[in-house]
Amino acid sequence: MEEKVLIKSEKYNVKKLFKILSLIGLAITIITFIRRFVVKVVDYIIGYNQWKEGTHSYGKGFIQPDSFDNSFSFAMANAWDNFIDGYWWMCLIPIISLTLIGGLIYLWLNSYELTITDKRVYGKVAFGKRVDLPVDSVSATSTISLFKGVSVSTSSGKISFLAIKNANEIYGVINNLLVDRQKEKAQSAGTTIVQNSDEADKLKKYKELLDTGVITQEEFDAKKKQLLGL
Repeated sequence: MEEKVLIKSEKYNVKKLFKILSLIGLAITIITFIRRFVVKVVDYIIGYNQWKEGTHSYGKGFIQPDSFDNSFSFAMANAWDNFIDGYWWMCLIPIISLTLIGGLIYLWLNSYELTITDKRVYGKVAFGKRVDLPVDSVSATSTISLFKGVSVSTSSGKISFLAIKNANEIYGVINNLLVDRQKEKAQSAGTTIVQNSDEADKLKKYKELLDTGVITQEEFDAKKKQLLGL
């Protein structure tokens, strides 16, 4: 019988989360850059004014204050040189960190896929690892609130499929498959009981025929084997 696809997972736009984290990192980097630079400019303005008053002096490594007409131009020149030669790269830590985190989250969540058929539950989990489960091996299912998704339980453990937009619909389809399987088992068990009861009644009648001498022991044994499937 041909396999029938019942439902497939729909992905969230995880790439959007990656872009948001990268933009936050860029904003923090710019703010940190401006803050560090402004602090240095203010320090050099104060230093220039103190140099004018004769209470401060600058040694080697500075563009000397006597080369400038005002404190602002002196502060901008020295602050820029000092900033570039110093720890400017530390300003890049936020954007690098958040971009890496966003990239890992993207690779992690974007790989999830899930397809439900009348015979299998299959797809991909974290970082593209493939999963293929027969429906008969699934014992339970539930929804996941954090990183919205669906979990499938088997005798080997629980498997989670995350970042699924239609998680509730998929949960309903899997749950219906499990309910239908339980109904089939119950009907099969009931049929077996009825069949066993009928066979027992027939065997009892043949025993009565044996006791009254209507049939022989050999004939009874043959019917017994036939009814019991021996």
